[in-house]
Amino acid sequence: MEVLLGPAICGGCYEVPAAMRAEVDAQLPGSASRTRRGTPGLDVRAGLYHQLADLGVARIGGDPRCTLESRDLYSHRRDPRSGRQAGIIWIDPRR
Repeated sequence: MEVLLGPAICGGCYEVPAAMRAEVDAQLPGSASRTRRGTPGLDVRAGLYHQLADLGVARIGGDPRCTLESRDLYSHRRDPRSGRQAGIIWIDPRR
């Protein structure tokens, strides 16, 4: 299995209440972070990476772009007007 984690808001930007950070980190260890402002944050990609690695997925890649910081990506937090995102999963029959 190979996983590519797409762009997401980074832990340095994703500010959440401390209780929410604790709740998410309890379910997705490794996702707790601090924002650049020093407030509680979440790094969902980091948590997913840890979860996948713990499950034995050896090939994990990721797009490092932050959806809040990168203007070429949609971010509801940056601009709440409509945008589009997608998730894709497929099985390569050649493998």
